Formats: sequence, C-alpha cells, structure tokens
Amino acid sequence: MGKYAFLLLMGATATFALSCKLSSDDNKDIVVKIEPEFILGMWENLGQTRDFNLTFQSIEDQACKDNPISFTSTLNSRSISLNINEIIELQNCQVGEGPVNGMASFDYLSIGVYNLELVLKNTINSTGTLIVTNEKYTLDIEEGFGFIAPQQTLLRVPSAAVWGYVAFKDSQYLTPSNNFLDELNTKTQNLKLGKGNYNYFLIGDNEKLSLTKAPDYNNFKTFYRTASGPLAELETLLESYRTQYPDGQMEFKIFTWQGETL
Repeated sequence: MGKYAFLLLMGATATFALSCKLSSDDNKDIVVKIEPEFILGMWENLGQTRDFNLTFQSIEDQACKDNPISFTSTLNSRSISLNINEIIELQNCQVGEGPVNGMASFDYLSIGVYNLELVLKNTINSTGTLIVTNEKYTLDIEEGFGFIAPQQTLLRVPSAAVWGYVAFKDSQYLTPSNNFLDELNTKTQNLKLGKGNYNYFLIGDNEKLSLTKAPDYNNFKTFYRTASGPLAELETLLESYRTQYPDGQMEFKIFTWQGETL
C-alpha cells in the first residue's frame, strides 16, 4: 500500500522536485545559478513503526525519468540532514523523459522539533525545521537555495482509521452501493478528520475524502471511519459483496491505518 500510494500521490499532487542541473564537475567554486532544483515533500509509512521520509523530485524533466538520484541522509538526535549529490544517467532508458524522484527514510521520529540541513552537492545549503506532533508534521525550510517545499503540512492518519470506496459502472448498482455503506457504518464508528493532505487521501472543505487516484469506474462513493473492532468483520463484509457482484460491475476497497488493503 505504501509504495503504491506514494507513486499515485506523486502524480496527483506534484508534491516533490529538482531543477538545478547537477553534473559530475567537481568545481565547487563556481555557482552558475541558485534556483529551485528539487521539490521537497514528506511521506509517512503506515504500519507499526510509522517511518518518516523526505521525498524529492526534479523540477525539470530529465532525459530518463528512471535515473536514480545519488544522495546521503542522516538522523542524529534532533538533527536531520539530506545531501543530494547527482543524478546518475542510465545508459539504456526504456521509459522516456520526465522528472526523477528520490526518497530518504529516517525511521520513526518521536514528538519534537528537528533541525534540518539540506545540501546540493556539498555546496548549496538550505536550513529549516521539522516539527513532529501526534497529529501532523510541519516543514519550514529556507527557500531559494536549491529546494522548495509547497507541502508544508502533512496530517497523520489516526490509529484505527479506515477509508476506501465503493465503485460501480452505472446507476442500477446504486442501491447495493448504499447497502454496503450502511452495513459498513454498523460495523465501524464515525471519524472526524480535519481538512488537508494525509498522503494517502485528501480531506476537503466539505469534509469529503478525495482519493489520490480515482477508481476506473463511472461512479464511486468514498468513506472514512474508525474501526475499533476486529478487521476480520470488514473482510467478511467485503467478501460477501464481492461474491454477490463478481462480474467487475462493482468494486469494493478498504484501506487501513496499518497500511493494509482489505
């Protein structure tokens, strides 16, 4: 679920980036320009450990969007550093041009304030802070030194939260869709979520959930709930409806705070 959702969000929200051309030239005394090279973003893995990641994506398209980014990263007490060295050019590219992406993992971060140091090729430095609470991550960096951070707040998926959708091809399946949601509500509890970006979904002004990638159906309804009981009850509910409608005219999905897809 984690990697899948990450790739979807990269395409749906353009959350990360790199635009400065990093070459293999080691002359560090000459800086041609200091413009945003990368869009910096945040990602939290779901599961038992809730690892935190910094994501980065080139602002400018590269000759091969599968080119890996060479970087180093460290977490030392309350200090986080990320040093991007270069984009490594692949010899046989099969996927075409596009922005390139990277992700640096810093494992689980305890509650508190972390100092950030962001470096391009050991030359251009940007500093900032990352504030971690139970509810969210807040990123504040010094822009204009190779990095920009349009995503300054990442809300955290609460424990026991489940979300998903029921999708259907045409209106004749509206009734079973509503029946599924009604049964789901009897097995779960109401969940209040604030407006914002949760990586895996968005909550809008109308308190409705938007998926990072809509299902390939003409119609769908989304939901988010608290599942305080055993997830096996939800799996049984899904199996019941999937058995009744096995022909692809309907689709039922539930995702969990543990990073599972039921």
